[in-house]
Amino acid sequence: MKNRKQILFAIYKNGNHLGNEKGDNINTVIKKYLIAALFEEFVNNEDYVSIYSGEKAIIGIHFL
Repeated sequence: MKNRKQILFAIYKNGNHLGNEKGDNINTVIKKYLIAALFEEFVNNEDYVSIYSGEKAIIGIHFL
């Protein structure tokens, strides 16, 4: 299995920036964020997950 470079994404909930997470795509990153935030029981709940979004993190805006 090849090591792929992971992308840093900014995670949002209802438009509010919550933090950053690395991953291959936004869906994976949101699931990783939910698990890290101790919301693992909601990972498969499509309605709950739909309030989260993300975009590629931008230096100076989402991190230094």
